Amino acid sequence: QKTSTSSIGSASPLPNASLTTPMRSKRTQYKDIVVVGGGLAGLSAALYTTQMAPERQVTIVERETHEESTEKTTVASFAAAGMLAPQSERLPMGPLLDLCLASRRLYTDFVDLVETLAQDEEGKAYLSKTLGTDESEPWSVGYVAAGGFFAPAFAGDSVATWAPPEEAGTATWLDATQARELEPNLHPNVVGGWWFPEDASVDARRLTCSLRAACVAAGVQFLNGPGYEVTSLDLIDKTCKGLRLKNGKYIATKSCLIANGAWMRQLLPVPIESHKGQSFSLRMPPDQPPILRRVLFAQDSYIVPKADGRIVVGATVEAGSFDSNVTPAGLIHCMSHALQLVPGLADLPMEESWVGLRPTTPDKGPIIGKTPWENMFLAGGYWRNGVLLAPKTGQLLASLLGGLDLSEEDQALLDAFAWDRFTKLGGGGELAANARYAASMHPIHKRTTGVGVS
Repeated sequence: QKTSTSSIGSASPLPNASLTTPMRSKRTQYKDIVVVGGGLAGLSAALYTTQMAPERQVTIVERETHEESTEKTTVASFAAAGMLAPQSERLPMGPLLDLCLASRRLYTDFVDLVETLAQDEEGKAYLSKTLGTDESEPWSVGYVAAGGFFAPAFAGDSVATWAPPEEAGTATWLDATQARELEPNLHPNVVGGWWFPEDASVDARRLTCSLRAACVAAGVQFLNGPGYEVTSLDLIDKTCKGLRLKNGKYIATKSCLIANGAWMRQLLPVPIESHKGQSFSLRMPPDQPPILRRVLFAQDSYIVPKADGRIVVGATVEAGSFDSNVTPAGLIHCMSHALQLVPGLADLPMEESWVGLRPTTPDKGPIIGKTPWENMFLAGGYWRNGVLLAPKTGQLLASLLGGLDLSEEDQALLDAFAWDRFTKLGGGGELAANARYAASMHPIHKRTTGVGVS
């Protein structure tokens, strides 16, 4: 009897007892709101949720550590040039332009919120470790709104033959002489261009770092590292019960936001593919006057001078590619178009080159908002506008995650970029037409099967 009693006290549960509950409890973490993805889409939604629904607790899971993402990554948030340029992008009138303009209007307040919170001691480890010649504070996001953008035009190209919609904001056509008064180092063949004084820019790397620091200060929890890659979603009875991780653990959640960029298709059947973009940067010698005073956004390339002395040049558009390698063909593409705009760039020292993977939908619009699962939301497909869209989409998604009321205007934006526009009955014809129109307005400059301008 003593032996039997001792055995019972230490024995495993009887065969007819539930084995799943005790085993799963050791592997399961219970969270309130989980955001999958630590890029700008997920970070901005997380930060706004802490401000708009402070009773909720937000956790971000990200497969890269902060150090990995700042040293070598293909995440679009770190690779972006940081342009806040709905007008320079030559977007047509419609919901995407409306969304971009609404987000640009929010940017000064967004920057103030991020930089204020990022100064907190708790998030200090996430701040940018590199300081440029401007000697800016580590929490500064490099927001520049002086001078606007200039879109140089060559005879017969898409800039010269296009007129910006009046509703988009102030835009002024400058002739060749006026253009060179604005930017003396332009190529002699530039026939003029559009000046957009309201377009602005940030340093995307600094913004992402400061936004992470701000999230930490606001109480957001980060779970980073390869083991925290989400491998599948537990979708049952129109609800996302939780997420399965690569390390074998399970996160049960009340609400979740999927914002993992170009990799969203690995978790859900969304029409998002990667568009590889190769870019490089030059360094303006500190003892020389700046070669450019403002951003140039031409038909086939952009040149973005930064406050720290860098000049970012980009970018290829390689549809369907997850390749992380910088190639000679990609650099030649960027260099040749940049030198056609500003020949003097040829004498500046190169600093670095990199690849970013843009999450892109067929109609170039984002997917934001609700899904067929009532507690799961999406934030993806931001394409070339991820930095620009961070404030407005962050607010919209925070409203959904917090169960807050939406204005008619905000609801209209969510309706325009809902996932179901790709799945509704009989919607294939409309989708094909929108995709063709988007391709004509925003051509792919470099294809994976050959090089050419569409």
